[in-house]
Amino acid sequence: MSECVYERFLLFMNAVADDLLEEALSVPKRKHAVLWGGLAAACLCIVLGVLFRQSPAAPGSGVTAADLAGYGYELPLPADARNVSYDLLPSSSETPIAQAEFNRNGHAVTLRAWRTQEPRDIFDGETWTDQMDWSAGGAALSLRSNDKTAQVSWYSDEIQWSVRSDMTPADLLDTVDSIFSTLGGQLNNAPEGAGDIHYNAFHLDGLAVGETTFTLDGVGCVYRIAVTYDTSSDFADISGVEEEFGHRAEAEVGWCPARLAWNDGGAGKVVWFDVVPGQLYSLSVDTGASRESLLDLAGRLFLPAQDEL
Repeated sequence: MSECVYERFLLFMNAVADDLLEEALSVPKRKHAVLWGGLAAACLCIVLGVLFRQSPAAPGSGVTAADLAGYGYELPLPADARNVSYDLLPSSSETPIAQAEFNRNGHAVTLRAWRTQEPRDIFDGETWTDQMDWSAGGAALSLRSNDKTAQVSWYSDEIQWSVRSDMTPADLLDTVDSIFSTLGGQLNNAPEGAGDIHYNAFHLDGLAVGETTFTLDGVGCVYRIAVTYDTSSDFADISGVEEEFGHRAEAEVGWCPARLAWNDGGAGKVVWFDVVPGQLYSLSVDTGASRESLLDLAGRLFLPAQDEL
């Protein structure tokens, strides 16, 4: 039996009642050897029949996207994914794990999905040197990485998702952003008309920061969000921009207090704080800055975590 067929055999063993299997595999008395042997053979035929009848893929053939759909899975691959192959993996429940392996930008990527009632580990254990958790695109995400591997996981609509690759964490997050887009969501925070969009997440001064970089009308922009428990009026500046500015001012983005700094027609930044959910924001630009342009773009980007009072 090939490895592929054997895995499907394990997946569908539960399709046969336990009492029937126990009865068929128990040691019979000698005078009933023929009867019990026939029953065991019949039981095996049932198992194999279930295996080959219910498994969408035929023995010895590769699993297809249509096969995964037979188990309610539709894996959202990036548009530029190459050399895609699919598989169904045994799990600790009756529901198998769906897997897609593909190449993107010269790197091997593995995407897995598992229908489960609660968040679960979906890959084998790995020793991580960096770990962070944050929320973006309406989902709670976790990033785990070491010097060879990065992994991003999230749980949504009773499906555990996980993506692993030898990419850098930033490149893997771009891949996850593409997956979110295919799912109909959005991980990054870029305005309409933006280009060269990239998403990243990292630690900064003890905070988990989600970052979107993009260009808009020839201006390079960096938009950041971080959750904080510090609700003081002297809120942190997460922009990471430190330089001499000719102008500084205070204002509001939405109902949130904001601080601005800029050079006329040059670089600039605005940082603001939504106190009720405890979220810090920053927007920095590399050229074309003014008080009005900074506040206008910040207002376009700001999606409040609460309804305006």
